[in-house]
Amino acid sequence: MGKPNPRRQNGARRTALRRRVAAMGLPCGICGKPIDYSLPSGRPMSYELDEIVPVSKGGDPLDPGNVQPAHRICNQRKGDGSRTIRSKASFSLPCPTSRKW
Repeated sequence: MGKPNPRRQNGARRTALRRRVAAMGLPCGICGKPIDYSLPSGRPMSYELDEIVPVSKGGDPLDPGNVQPAHRICNQRKGDGSRTIRSKASFSLPCPTSRKW
């Protein structure tokens, strides 16, 4: 049997931390773009709590100094690396374009 997931060992503390970070309304810590905190979880642009130093590399998932808000898609693309992918993002938010010069 595998090791227990430290994110789920203390669910109440993790939930409180997740809510506290969401209440700040900060942009994505990975791409820097705004997060729509009203989106339901599971959507690509919805809010997730990202560990800056991944749990797999010894990071504490309950340490407020080791977490940041992130889009789900950004967090998934980052994976278990501790680097940010801001300059390597291969996606963008839709933005209106104009051909009027």
